Amino acid sequence: MKKILVMIIITVLTLGANISFPAYAADVDSVLNDPNWIDYVEHSIDVDKTPGLAVAALNGSKVGFKNWGYANIKEKTLMTENTPIHIGSCSKAFTALSVLLLQEEGKLSIEDSISDYISWWHVTYNGQDADIKIWQLLNHCSGIPNAATMAKYSLEKDAGEEKIAHIAENLELKYAPGDTFEYCNLGYCILAYLTETVSGMQFDEYVVKEIMQPIGMNHSGYDLPVAQGYIYFLGRPKAYDNPHAKGIEGEGFAVTTASDMVMWMKAQLGQIDLPNKLKNAIAASHKIIEEHYPKDGIRCDVADCSYFNGWYITDDGVIEHGGWNPTFKAQVILDPNKRTAVFADCNSTANTQWYAMNSCYGELTDNRSYLDIVRCDMFIIDIIASILSLIIVGIILFIVIMFLTQKQRLAAKKSTIKKESFLLYARIIALLIFLCISIMIPYVLGAAFGYPGFGYQQVWTWGGQSAIVLCLILDLLIIFLIITSIARYIRRKKAINKADEYVKIISTLNSIK
Repeated sequence: MKKILVMIIITVLTLGANISFPAYAADVDSVLNDPNWIDYVEHSIDVDKTPGLAVAALNGSKVGFKNWGYANIKEKTLMTENTPIHIGSCSKAFTALSVLLLQEEGKLSIEDSISDYISWWHVTYNGQDADIKIWQLLNHCSGIPNAATMAKYSLEKDAGEEKIAHIAENLELKYAPGDTFEYCNLGYCILAYLTETVSGMQFDEYVVKEIMQPIGMNHSGYDLPVAQGYIYFLGRPKAYDNPHAKGIEGEGFAVTTASDMVMWMKAQLGQIDLPNKLKNAIAASHKIIEEHYPKDGIRCDVADCSYFNGWYITDDGVIEHGGWNPTFKAQVILDPNKRTAVFADCNSTANTQWYAMNSCYGELTDNRSYLDIVRCDMFIIDIIASILSLIIVGIILFIVIMFLTQKQRLAAKKSTIKKESFLLYARIIALLIFLCISIMIPYVLGAAFGYPGFGYQQVWTWGGQSAIVLCLILDLLIIFLIITSIARYIRRKKAINKADEYVKIISTLNSIK
């Protein structure tokens, strides 16, 4: 009996060890329909005037969707889980996976040098030739400066992967390869070109054929029609079709839908059957290789987190990435241990997608840590720029009125040519200094957001149109002040000369008497 009892206990324990118990806390539908969660998300929508928002959640085998607002405000087209959208830098995971898939096919190794596959490749560090490995581009520690290279992006739609990759040709690196983490969009454009070079296929064709279609993402790809994107202008969402070159698809312009992203999340969590090479490549994309940590010890710009192969991977195994292009923001989080994943996307540069994703994931995993909702930076900049623009327009109108009535006031004042000349020179010098400062505002604004080298074109493209309008109105005000200062001097000089002549005539008459 004792032996039988022991065998029964061993059998039960063995079976128990092989049973997969769900680690998630809440049902998808109950979370997505929870009034408190909905109020929280809708508060974020109200704060940022978000045009449309799509949320997809996966918990165990359960899937759910929640949508708000419009894919196109003017046409009243609703945002749904089947609406095509840009996912910004969430695209990087597809690019990294294409490289790892080529490694599975035996066509490259991420330990190889970029120059092994791109014949013209040449970069330097401290004036000396430098060697960049493929994994260093994948993990954002290649030494390529992000902002300076993004400022050189072509806005020509047909500028392909090779043309964009050539931005790095003969580039002086900011850091030694492998030393320091710096998020670099150009690095993923180069990886897209590497995919083309090694596979012999167009980058977008390779990703669609070898990754998206096997996963079942049948409504995804690149250069496809998408929902209308919006920027903030004068405090309201404004429809805007941002220009971008084909060659930057690898870093931020994949097109998909919330329903297709569920398939993508299932593939990441191992919930669908895939070809072995794709399954192995996905597993490799989640793997942390300690030898690939940056040498300076700073893994990435997120606490307790590493960046590998298009993903931020936390110390407890949670995988995440956000995306932002000029008119869309996306966020995806994967928790393999809890079999939970959430995706959110909105068609503006609001923060709503992050609040929706973070709060939904918190509800699903019973780890609630919502943050106070704060307006997105671009909305704040738009409001400030709009208010200042209105103030400056008012100042210009006031100056116009003062200028038209200036003649009478100047006639009543006593002065000298010498004094007026001094005042003119002082005004002109001061105004020219202010004009130079005003002209530099877009460059300062770009640098303040971590993108030195950005100017009028880049700030305008990335949604800072109210700021550009403010700069132009401010420039107009300063130029108008320069013109009115010169006109004042001319009027004042004539008045003084006329007064001097009058004095001379009176003096002459008095001497005759």
